[in-house]
Amino acid sequence: MNNLSIKRKLLIYNIIIQTFILIILALSIYKTLQISTLDKIETSLKVIVLDIVDDLVKHQDNYLIVDFNEEKEYKFKPLYIRLIDKNQKILKSTYFPDEIHKNFRKLSKDIINFKKFDNYILSEIKFSMLKDDYVLQVATDYKILNETMQNLFYILIFIIPIILIFSITGGYFLVYKSFKPIEEILNNLKNINSTTLSKRLTTSQKQDEINMLAIEINSLLERLEISFEKINQFSSDASHELKTPLTIIRGEIEITLRKDRDSSEYKKSLQTCLNEVMIIQQTIDDLLFLAKKENTSNNLEDVYIDEITFEAVKELKPFANIRAIDLKTQINDVFQVKGYSKLLKIAIKNILKNAITYSYKESSVEIKNSIEDGNYVITISDKGIGIPKDEQKKIFEKFYRTDKSRNKESGGTGLGMSIVEKITKLHNAKIELSSEEKKGTTVKFIFKGNIDE
Repeated sequence: MNNLSIKRKLLIYNIIIQTFILIILALSIYKTLQISTLDKIETSLKVIVLDIVDDLVKHQDNYLIVDFNEEKEYKFKPLYIRLIDKNQKILKSTYFPDEIHKNFRKLSKDIINFKKFDNYILSEIKFSMLKDDYVLQVATDYKILNETMQNLFYILIFIIPIILIFSITGGYFLVYKSFKPIEEILNNLKNINSTTLSKRLTTSQKQDEINMLAIEINSLLERLEISFEKINQFSSDASHELKTPLTIIRGEIEITLRKDRDSSEYKKSLQTCLNEVMIIQQTIDDLLFLAKKENTSNNLEDVYIDEITFEAVKELKPFANIRAIDLKTQINDVFQVKGYSKLLKIAIKNILKNAITYSYKESSVEIKNSIEDGNYVITISDKGIGIPKDEQKKIFEKFYRTDKSRNKESGGTGLGMSIVEKITKLHNAKIELSSEEKKGTTVKFIFKGNIDE
């Protein structure tokens, strides 16, 4: 049984249960009819006994003239009748079986008693007539009962297999009909692997368990697909972005080892390797951040936007000074949002760093906090080289750089804007970018706010 499918197990269980139920039902019917037939015989005998006694008492002066012709009168065959006096002498009788005794000393007066023998059933009554006690005995055999039970037996033997066949056929139909959607789900699942995770099971508007199972499996497949995409994306991104710095490091080391060099050349080579290692480290950190599972429901805190704005500006002030960029802050409104302070600071710093990197020397970058149309807004604007219109939609793609040479010089990985976009989505916020070549770029973080008028 352990090696059988659930479908076949159910069929076997159905056959066993149906057979057991039908056998119990047949036995119950058989026993009930037997008791009912026996009760009917006893009732008939009781009526016949009372009728004969009534005739005897009515003609007691000449009771011998009473005919025991109840077989014809009641159409009840066979009937064995006899009248016995108190001395157990048979006064009047039809043919009576020898195995039925005539001892009636323990009989109560005017009460019909029934006795059962191997082949006969006897009804007898003690009554008074002509100031003496007499006993009337009326018996019959089990022929009627036996014929009735035999007929019932043949009927059950014939009908039970037919019922069982119909029952098993119905059970077979129900089981296979019920399991057909599951088999379709299994067949569809067999065709889904790591390369075909985009496939989904067919669902309907039904609210049954099979459809709900298909919906849940589709939901599971969707989560698996997202996880696989993240893993594949991480692998491809890592191999793509780490290949270049590793090649540079290898080439630098091979060139340095070809001949002996002075200390300044070694230092220069080591500095080049160190820069590339730092790029690798930053790339891995950024990729790991992008691959993290998104969860916006845990560890939320009240974030004061003015505080993280000042912190971001303070940390990037030295970098701005090196680039000869003036960092300006304009805090028009003080507000707070629910979120993650460290992540929001990373997003602001990434935009600020890009603004500083791509601004013209001795220009300015401004960061402003304000409330616009009931929303909390962080605006970062620069007066730099800008972004071409055809590239503005691609700016949030991983590893995309508008100016590859300058980005590489600044140590960028091409992942900064992807990280900003992810952080923004984590906070259910929007990011808007507007830019014009050679004039500058403006980036806005927009958080939905509850403003009390």
